Amino acid sequence: MWKSLITISIVFGILAGWLRYETTTDLKNERAALIDSNNNLDLAKQYQTDVQNKNKEHVEITTTTSDAADTQETEEASKVKEKGEKVSNKAGLEAAKADVEAKLTKLERELAEIGEIEDLVEKSQNLQAEMASAQQEIAITKENYKNMIAKRENTDKQITALRDKVSRQRAGQMIEVNAKIAQTFDNWGFVVIDKGGNQGINARVKLDVKRGDKLIGKINITNLEPNVCVCDVLSLSEGEKLAVGDSVILSAESKWDPSKKPVVETISTPAAPTAAPEKPAAPAEKADDDPFGLGGDDTPAPEKPAETEDPFGL
Repeated sequence: MWKSLITISIVFGILAGWLRYETTTDLKNERAALIDSNNNLDLAKQYQTDVQNKNKEHVEITTTTSDAADTQETEEASKVKEKGEKVSNKAGLEAAKADVEAKLTKLERELAEIGEIEDLVEKSQNLQAEMASAQQEIAITKENYKNMIAKRENTDKQITALRDKVSRQRAGQMIEVNAKIAQTFDNWGFVVIDKGGNQGINARVKLDVKRGDKLIGKINITNLEPNVCVCDVLSLSEGEKLAVGDSVILSAESKWDPSKKPVVETISTPAAPTAAPEKPAAPAEKADDDPFGLGGDDTPAPEKPAETEDPFGL
């Protein structure tokens, strides 16, 4: 009896130990799985946050790039239209040039077909006058054509400059203001600086005044001129006073901001090419009874040219 009870107790003890071992192992595995799950959850949350930040940054960059691209497309469309008009004017000038050259060719052919030199000297002189007029028209047409080419090249340069400007704006580049105070008017609260619109200063920017490495005041542009600016004094450091020669730089609040739409400068349209002068009126023809303009019987006959002379004056 006691042996049976001892045997049963031993069996139950072994079974209990085995169950405890299995339970402990499963618990350790569950804890490890829980830790891995928490780590994976943290990684997933961090990845989600990174994706959201990158998406937000991408949206901002896309918006800025889209605005700059719209501005560039508008400027390029304007320049392309202007270039088309100049190409059209060029075609008109080339047509006029071709017409004048055709007239010159016709005159040269008529001159070559003249028969008797002694009877057609006066007509030859008239043809030479017309040839001179035609050559003058050709010279004027060539000059106008040359001017059109120069203006077209200038337009191409302006388009290239605009593209470069938009590219700098996309890349976040900004031309720094580097000016100095030229005049001070302390009683009136304003100063004059030695840079203006021709040096790339925008009327809307705000400027800082420094003496050496020390910031001594802030000024605001009130009147933008091509080569100077009139600025109101907004603030001064305690005990400081603006003086001629103080450095003027771009204020931090006016630095380039990618969220702002770039400023588009207006480029003046070149003047239209000067129209070629009208062709001088051809000399009036003589009456039908004298088709060659040699005069009647009372008109003295022209002297016979020497053999060594050029009867056409060429």
